[in-house]
Amino acid sequence: MKHRWFLTLLLVGVLGAGCATKKLPTGQDYYAQAENFYNRKLYKGAIDNYQHLIDQYPFSAYAEDAELKIGLAYYKMKNYPEAINALTDFVRMHPTNKKLPMASYYLGMAYFDQIPAPWQDQSVTEKALEQFRSIERQYPESPFAGLAHDRIEVCREVLASNQYLIGEYYQKRANYRAAESRLAELMEKYPETPVAPEALYNLGVTLEKEGKKYSAAQAFAALDSHFKDSKYAAKARAELKKLNQPIDTEEDPLRMVLAEGGFGPPQPEPPLVTVKHHEDLNPDLTADANGAEAPPGLEGAAPRAAEKPVPSTPVTLRGIRLASSANPLSVIFDMSGPVKFEKHLASGPGFASLTVHLLNTQPDSKLDHHIVFDRSIFKDSDIKTDADGTTVTVNTAPVARFAIIPLEDPSRLLVTFTPEERDLGEGESQGS
Repeated sequence: MKHRWFLTLLLVGVLGAGCATKKLPTGQDYYAQAENFYNRKLYKGAIDNYQHLIDQYPFSAYAEDAELKIGLAYYKMKNYPEAINALTDFVRMHPTNKKLPMASYYLGMAYFDQIPAPWQDQSVTEKALEQFRSIERQYPESPFAGLAHDRIEVCREVLASNQYLIGEYYQKRANYRAAESRLAELMEKYPETPVAPEALYNLGVTLEKEGKKYSAAQAFAALDSHFKDSKYAAKARAELKKLNQPIDTEEDPLRMVLAEGGFGPPQPEPPLVTVKHHEDLNPDLTADANGAEAPPGLEGAAPRAAEKPVPSTPVTLRGIRLASSANPLSVIFDMSGPVKFEKHLASGPGFASLTVHLLNTQPDSKLDHHIVFDRSIFKDSDIKTDADGTTVTVNTAPVARFAIIPLEDPSRLLVTFTPEERDLGEGESQGS
């Protein structure tokens, strides 16, 4: 009996010793195994080990990097929904992590790689564009900003092509008003894209078919001015000769034709500060500390010039006058320099009032505070001044939309109005 007890105790001791030597993996063990899988492109195994690390050792020094690598692994697997979820969480939860530019870039790429053909819905392109723009805004000195800028140009070209195809669709079905709106919006948002010359030509054709001969002439003149080397320039000159309409030489014809449609001046992608390559960012570029490869095309990111600020010196409102041309219907604010402004349109039965607050601006001492126009849709204008600046209220007949366009040499604000159709006379409604 004693021998049996002795053998039992011995067996238990041996088994116990064996169990004691089997240790649970540490956070470092999980991370090393995950990195091994990741570097061998076995992304499913890498994700599993990264996740075990996060679940069992959430305060490990490797946990944050594991969260990032899960998002990158999903991206490599082309599992874009999971990559977007993981990278979005990483960006939101770790706003000070030094690899945030990389995470933000691959988040944008998870949208970018899903961009469809130009004739399809472009909501994913809009998301990619916004993500890459946020990289330029938040990390302008990171070389990822240069990569983001290249992707922005592609997104804008796709969105411009989408707008063009929709405008062409409406034009072929004789829905000229819808075609005009799409093509004018394209020229406002994407004037530097390859499709812009053709879009501007078709905008002129559309305006001509609507009976807006004056505006059509401005569109063809703008094409000949802005895209002289385009194959559409010669066609535009031929159309311009047939129309036999005057060209407004006081303003840029492209701005004029866009303003009539209620759109502002062309808005190419704004320049940002120069992108610099800092030594402390280099580990994120060629390879991170744990072997993750850098995105392709990172070398040689193009620098961009600093954006030109609006001067903060006081500005003088020198005068308010009606534009010399009858089409589009416009008021011009003559300024002593560039000015920032806020705007608001109020309308009701039989009237519209546009309020423009000119910041850091004082009216000229000789300028009347009440100006009567009494021409076309315009009634009068009131000027008030306070500590913040000058407020101008322009009273008109009801309008469908308006646009305010800053001009230079000399400094002016061109305020254009598109009246509601019921308030136009027969000649004005045809745009002739």
